[in-house]
Amino acid sequence: MPDAALSPSPSPAGGRGEHGEPLARLDGIDRRLIDERIDQADAKGGFILDGFPRTVQQAEELGRILERRSLGLDRVINFRVSRHDIVKRLSGRRSCGKCQSVFHVDFAPPRTSGICDRCGAELIQRSDDKPETIEARLKVYDEQTAPLIAYYQGRQVLTDLDGSGVMGDVYSRLTQVLSGIQSK
Repeated sequence: MPDAALSPSPSPAGGRGEHGEPLARLDGIDRRLIDERIDQADAKGGFILDGFPRTVQQAEELGRILERRSLGLDRVINFRVSRHDIVKRLSGRRSCGKCQSVFHVDFAPPRTSGICDRCGAELIQRSDDKPETIEARLKVYDEQTAPLIAYYQGRQVLTDLDGSGVMGDVYSRLTQVLSGIQSK
């Protein structure tokens, strides 16, 4: 799924629909958030938009926002991960409603199944981490977000990144890509 890496680290994603899917619009509030955030001092040397834009319409609006500041995209990262792995990663998450700790049944399990290591409360699976909700979100991705791949390929800023494997390996691959941007 594409994430835009820009040259100005917020995540101004929009709201969610009834099934946890991202709402596909860039309304005035989102536009103002982006406008205000990229003008802050800590964004002057560069910033990352994680999970935004989510539609071609949002990408076009982002382009206009950046153009008004004589900025452009240095890179858009498309994390390539199989649908099976996406569902496994998301559906395996378990959260503590009391202390907000997060675990994963396969990758970061609690010492006692279903019990929070930190506070001893019962762990839950959030409704947006259930397989049927994830599948609905992936359908929205296919319809609304996947077209961004061709959009940014056409602008020659897209980099595909293997998002499979353990977090440390993915992070290493990502930092390699981003280090080329930082040295500009």
